[in-house]
Amino acid sequence: MDIDVASLWKATAHQLDPAYHRDEATADQVPVAQAWPLCVAHLNPSEHAHNLDKDYFVPPVIVRAAQAVERAGLSDRLFDDYLLAIKDTFHVVQAEVIAYLDRFERAHEEQRPLVMIELLYRIGLFLDRWQRPLSTFWPSSTAVSSYRRHCLTCLYSILPPYFTPALGTYLRYLLHLSPPLASLPPSHAHALSTLIPLLDRYDPLLFGLVYEEIEKKVARDCRGVFDQLQLQALLGWVNGPVLNWVAGLYEKTLSEGATGSEEAKKLLKPTFTRFEYHVHKTMGVLRASEMFDIIVDYPRSTSALEDLKVCLLKTDQRAVVVNKLRQLNEQRLLHPGVDTKNIITQYIASIRCLRLLDPQGVLLSRIADPIRRYLRYVVCVHHIEGWFADGLHLVDRAREDTIRCIVSSLIEEGNELVKELAASDAKPVQDAKDEAENYNDPKWTPDPIDAPADFRKSKGNDIIQLLVSIYDTKDVFVKELQVLLAQRLLAVKDYAFEKEIKNVEVLKLRFGEASLQGCEVMIRDLQDSKAIDVAVHERNQGVPLHATIVSRLFWPSFQPAPLKLPGQLGRAQWEYDQAFTGLKPEKKLRWLPQLGTINITVDLRDRSLTLDVTPLQASVLEVFQSQTVWTAESIGDELRIIDIVAIRNVLYFWNNHGVLKSLPDDEWELLEFVDAATEKAAAHVIEEEAQAVQSVEAQQIEQMRVYWQYIKGMLLNLGALPIARIHSTLNMLVPTYKGKTTDELVAFLDAMRIEGLVEKTTNGSWKIVK
Repeated sequence: MDIDVASLWKATAHQLDPAYHRDEATADQVPVAQAWPLCVAHLNPSEHAHNLDKDYFVPPVIVRAAQAVERAGLSDRLFDDYLLAIKDTFHVVQAEVIAYLDRFERAHEEQRPLVMIELLYRIGLFLDRWQRPLSTFWPSSTAVSSYRRHCLTCLYSILPPYFTPALGTYLRYLLHLSPPLASLPPSHAHALSTLIPLLDRYDPLLFGLVYEEIEKKVARDCRGVFDQLQLQALLGWVNGPVLNWVAGLYEKTLSEGATGSEEAKKLLKPTFTRFEYHVHKTMGVLRASEMFDIIVDYPRSTSALEDLKVCLLKTDQRAVVVNKLRQLNEQRLLHPGVDTKNIITQYIASIRCLRLLDPQGVLLSRIADPIRRYLRYVVCVHHIEGWFADGLHLVDRAREDTIRCIVSSLIEEGNELVKELAASDAKPVQDAKDEAENYNDPKWTPDPIDAPADFRKSKGNDIIQLLVSIYDTKDVFVKELQVLLAQRLLAVKDYAFEKEIKNVEVLKLRFGEASLQGCEVMIRDLQDSKAIDVAVHERNQGVPLHATIVSRLFWPSFQPAPLKLPGQLGRAQWEYDQAFTGLKPEKKLRWLPQLGTINITVDLRDRSLTLDVTPLQASVLEVFQSQTVWTAESIGDELRIIDIVAIRNVLYFWNNHGVLKSLPDDEWELLEFVDAATEKAAAHVIEEEAQAVQSVEAQQIEQMRVYWQYIKGMLLNLGALPIARIHSTLNMLVPTYKGKTTDELVAFLDAMRIEGLVEKTTNGSWKIVK
């Protein structure tokens, strides 16, 4: 800080008194020349840096010198020189910072925060010591502010890059520190005073730590907890303990019970809106990742959905929910290992949950579309000549039991869909092609901005309508309803079909009376059968048989299964036939002996069994009354049954009940006495019997057989053809084919493939087996 005092005096004198300035100093002006070097020596930053542990003292002569410099107007010049000298001395601070950071790297994890406390304490000592002269030389607040800005600039310039993670360690330590702070060294308070100015530069580090704590708390408190509202508690935590901690940090009040000043809280409030946003965002991401389990757990998970709904309103994360749930559905739901009934159950729960999140239905439309396509089609990735055809996805057949599972749920007692079916505000079900928006509705609103192209608000909250709209027409459901109703009516005992009447009445409200006319005829047949059966037994009370008489044209087709009822079973059928002929001589019964249930009591030498069995099971046991040993083939000949597999299933059935015993050469013997070896014999696995009523698919296949010659000629003349070409050609050439769908054609060709008449090529075309 060398300076030409005489020249400076002349310039100053000219400034202060330009009219009377002289070339030499007077006696009054000499003290200025003497005061300057005294001030410079006292303000030496290097000297202060080496005397940090000593008390600061200002001699009276220095006070007078400072006053002289100020009267001479040199105070600002002296201040600038002092700041420059501090900058030149900051290498001392830099050396200490590097030394402490080296100690930080070598220290154990639990000792590192204490090293940072000492470092910040030492930096604070330098800055405080260099600030002490300001009260004597420059007592204004402007000077103090300039000094602090200058020192922070110098400090930032000498801090190495690895200071930032070290400071993060200290801040994390403070964040997890619980009062009281008696275990901390006394230097901690001074370290906090040094830390506060640094936060202006390192506030992203502080906020990052708060964000990290928010994410940890959300994961710790909310993961897997679906039955409690969590969002408000998290926001209360952010605006309570976290806000108090940060405010207390700025106010140096991290002692026990400290809450920070109200002024600091007001200043930090805009910052905490970002923390609240991060809470909503983190909660939204967590719930999106758990959305599949939330849907499975519905309605117990309603609280989690309410929290997620608020998060979606606060943050733009609808796409996150859509993408994550679609991904989870692909992984956990839409694959061959999941039963169709479970897929439908999850789809119904998804409808309810997503309607709660988004009443407009955009989320449902985007998430449910893959489920709806999977329920209707099975999408296969084909291999072509040993190599994998990447990206080649060919639509094969629909899941055959989708419609059956939906219809079963509609009439299954206790199922939730039954309540939906009978809802008072429910509207008649429409075909998918008939759904259209009513633009004349005064409450009509345009589609949301993120709605897909095929979005339809008209589907509303009607779960039945959404299920039916998986297919283009409700007729497929009506046909399946008829098949299922026929099976249930045939299984009715003692003509107790009141539940079925109630089900049909409810279904008529949703599907229309015209659609269910066939079901009404079947109900009427049961009512007529009951009256006829009463009349038959009045004529012949000894007939141990009750018949169900059906109208062939209005009932679904029955599985062909010829059976000659032997012995007393055949006599009971003949007696009932005679009594019916006496009542209605103009009509003749065509028996379906394979249908029905027989309650029999089997009396053996050492035991007696009472069972409900099928007519075939009773008939097989009946033949053992004439002789005790039979083969499966001889039983088939006796009962005129071609299906030997069905005969073996019946034999296994009676063997499992200990009535028949297996012998070598496929012979079976009536077991009058049970021995120890028979009791320990392993039970046979019995194949499930085919339903007596043909399924809708089987009926459609039979109806399609009339077009087999057209298809056969087409494939013989033109070679292998894709399904679309076969379908369009039949539409052009065969008038009666119009109205058939490609699904029906694919099902028929699959049946022909099983019979060995056609085969499918690697590219999805069909050709004749030669």
